[in-house]
Amino acid sequence: MSENRSKKLGNLGVNLSTLGLGVEHFAKGVGKVKHLTRDENSKLILDEAYRLGITHFDLVFDLPYFFKVFRDFSIDKREKITFTTHIGNVFNEAKGKPYKIRTLEKIKNSFDQKLETLETDYTDIGLLQYVKNDEDYNKVVKNGLIEYVENLKETGRAKSIGISSHNPIFLKKMIQNHDFDVIMTVINFATGVRETTLELIEECKNNNISLIAIKNLLKGKLFTTKKTELGYYYSGGSKIELKLNEAATPAQCFNYALDLGVDSVVFGVQTVEQLQENIQSFKREEKVDYSQLVEIFDQIINNTV
Repeated sequence: MSENRSKKLGNLGVNLSTLGLGVEHFAKGVGKVKHLTRDENSKLILDEAYRLGITHFDLVFDLPYFFKVFRDFSIDKREKITFTTHIGNVFNEAKGKPYKIRTLEKIKNSFDQKLETLETDYTDIGLLQYVKNDEDYNKVVKNGLIEYVENLKETGRAKSIGISSHNPIFLKKMIQNHDFDVIMTVINFATGVRETTLELIEECKNNNISLIAIKNLLKGKLFTTKKTELGYYYSGGSKIELKLNEAATPAQCFNYALDLGVDSVVFGVQTVEQLQENIQSFKREEKVDYSQLVEIFDQIINNTV
């Protein structure tokens, strides 16, 4: 897969670019490009991503300062791009950061403010953010968040709706119990060799549910031959230590998830240079062999070493 194309999301007429861009780490890049402000760095990345063919953007956290930058970027491209709005976090002005929340009224206010700031009437994907387990899900149900996102779709304020989690068993149950259009979860070399992940992917295919992969690049920790540790947050529940004889490439990571059946891979960057390196790798390496990486992770995960 050497080019960034778009894939229709279910039957809803929403197109997702094969590679999507998460915006969470843009602000962190300022430390690496000191001649740019936070907003300038964000604008530069967005413009370059669009030039390179990325048309899907993941607005993962409630970052009020960033939404103004994204509005200026997207206002003349609204029919050409798609974006995901995560439902379940608000911005804490006092602490200067977002935090997870399950309070319906605060979530409603946050979502309304996002659309107002972005000067748009709808989001392409309204996603219940990081429902961790059954206990968290019970809060979501009790507080009316399922009905809320369903209403967003019915009224056209969200073209599609979905849920994100790191638990494939839990997500499989969600597919069976609710009419979601999209699932977002962790799919990479560490999680892709797990039977539960493969079962979730098959369930999504059978139910015409679009699957978005996150943490696919494993924070770039495979792009080295030095010994590295992958935290449970990236590797499906258990810490992993490994040392590769040959460094992996972004193209291997991207193509592995796409070949498993993922519709779009959302990845994050801090600088334009990181963005360019990832996209160039994807476009340059048309035929990618990642079999050794699969074997390594299969041995680690399944304790066959």
